[in-house]
Amino acid sequence: MKIIDTYHDILALAQKTTGRFDENNWKAYAGTISEGLPEKCLRDSEEYDFPQDVLPVLEQALNSQDKLAELHDSFVRATEGLEGRFAAVFGMEVQVDIILYLGLCNGAGWVTWLDGRRVILLGAEKIIELDWGDADTMTALIYHELGHVWHDAAGTMYADTKSVAERSVWQLYQEGIAMYCEQLLVGDFSRYHQNKNGWLCWCEENKKSLFAEYKRRVDAEESTQDFFGDWCNYQGRSDVGYYLGCEMVKHMAGQYTITELARLTIGDVNAALCGMAE
Repeated sequence: MKIIDTYHDILALAQKTTGRFDENNWKAYAGTISEGLPEKCLRDSEEYDFPQDVLPVLEQALNSQDKLAELHDSFVRATEGLEGRFAAVFGMEVQVDIILYLGLCNGAGWVTWLDGRRVILLGAEKIIELDWGDADTMTALIYHELGHVWHDAAGTMYADTKSVAERSVWQLYQEGIAMYCEQLLVGDFSRYHQNKNGWLCWCEENKKSLFAEYKRRVDAEESTQDFFGDWCNYQGRSDVGYYLGCEMVKHMAGQYTITELARLTIGDVNAALCGMAE
């Protein structure tokens, strides 16, 4: 596990561009992390309206020295001794680079590959936008992304899904496993880093109907995107799918070992979803 901190480079970039986003300067900065990173981020952000959706977030980050300092301090605290803590909980080590960087709104956390190595990219601009820079939320975010890394290393994170329904079932499982791992590392099975403004209370109060609606959409081959991503929402609440997935995985943890949880099939997960939706 390697920790890569580009905080001071972000500050230098902000100073160089006087708080304005300049693509060429950003490319030069990102290229020092990995030669392929600028193109990877640009390609991923092509679906966004850059001037409207991305540029304001980037310039907010470049002009938020206090928030950048806060999230950096949280990053340092969260990653100190992290490799040992992960090994103690999961009984294994993972090869991953955890990188604090300035992206193009590619996500607060993004598990991907650079130069043949698995990486967790932590986007400072998205973390500031979501107000996730405090120590507890930053720690939970890193733990969540490590959950995805563990799932991929220990079991079956990716499946050959053949339909909208199967993709929805598998996404619920993927995010549920990552949330469950996050809670294992935090040591608190009621901890959700998305819990802002009564989010968890609302989810708990509506748990039965939320599972029923998710299952209805799966059966009808309808999109479940409303349940995932801070840019989407279901009944005014974002990321509800993370709650549903985690609650489902915690229920299954009574039947499977943690290693078995990482190796479930679509059929196993769909059966669990059916049970939760009853």
